[in-house]
Amino acid sequence: MRNVQLQVNTENARYLLNNGRLVALMTVAYSLIWWCLFAPSLSSSPHLLWLFCMLTLSAVFYFFARIQSEVIDDFVPAPQLTRYFSLATSSGVLWAVGILLFMPVLPASERLLLVVLVGALLSLVVVPNLLSIRSFNGFSIPLLLALLVSMVEASRTEWVACLVLLLSWGVLNIVLRRAETLVKANFSEGALNRAKALELADSHALMRHQSERDALTGLYNRAIFEQTLALHWRLSSRANTSLSLLLIDVDFFKPYNDHYGHVAGDQCLSKVANLFTQALQREDDIVARYGGEEFVMVLPNTDTKGALQVAARVRTLMAEAKLRHEYSTAASYVTVSIGISCLIPVAQQSTKEIVDKADKALYRAKQLGRNQAVVAARGEV
Repeated sequence: MRNVQLQVNTENARYLLNNGRLVALMTVAYSLIWWCLFAPSLSSSPHLLWLFCMLTLSAVFYFFARIQSEVIDDFVPAPQLTRYFSLATSSGVLWAVGILLFMPVLPASERLLLVVLVGALLSLVVVPNLLSIRSFNGFSIPLLLALLVSMVEASRTEWVACLVLLLSWGVLNIVLRRAETLVKANFSEGALNRAKALELADSHALMRHQSERDALTGLYNRAIFEQTLALHWRLSSRANTSLSLLLIDVDFFKPYNDHYGHVAGDQCLSKVANLFTQALQREDDIVARYGGEEFVMVLPNTDTKGALQVAARVRTLMAEAKLRHEYSTAASYVTVSIGISCLIPVAQQSTKEIVDKADKALYRAKQLGRNQAVVAARGEV
């Protein structure tokens, strides 16, 4: 739930920051319009200073919103929301200063226009601040307070306009609060659905991995081996290309297990499996655990020479690893015997033929003293 709430806050901040640029540009345009409308009635320099400060703050607001919206995914959104509120409040305070500067020097005919413009300004910032009633009030309350202060010598019409504006502000607060609740609820629901979808995808990926992989070695299991072999058998049959299979047995593994223990035996199989993976250099080649201490490699588009090269790499890696085995008569370290079968598949034949040939070649390698690779004789069944 914490991640879901973080996503909601991030989307909230992204909405405000993206609209913050619009607010900044709108503030520039609105302050210039305000200046052009009331400048003929002004004569003091503070009003010009106010315009300069307003344009400067708008520029700061714009670049803050632009920069932060580009990096919002890299940070926790809370600080950005706080800074946004501070800038919105600063903008509202500056507008309030403008009201206090303009109202006393404007003629009666233009004071009502200023009240109307304040109402229009508040309505313009509603949508950009839809997800932050706090920022909306931080902007609007200083304006309204300044307007009330400047109403001391106002006419009845100006008071009526001001009261209508206050009433509208109250209604906007109610509407904004409900809208904020609904939109954030939608954000929460969307984030929760995305989180559930990701969780289901991860769970599916884990289940698929567990269904395809051997739990001990991490290699493909026998079921995936049989599926892959059947696939390459059909492809090689259509393309009339060679398919090789290596059946590998860890020599004297039972004595290893008996003397070193089953935990050490499992560790040995894991290390051997890693060496087998290193021996394969092509993406289409696979190695799988066939059962117990037996492993199998499927090498599509590979002739006998290529299969022997892979077998040689396997034996070289085993020799370099030198996994201690004091109870083997083949060597002082763990070795393997390899049966190799290579043929061009025929559609009328089954994959059992290539497996049986490799099994017979493996049996012969054991008979010849182990720690070697033997190729199945051509035509042998």
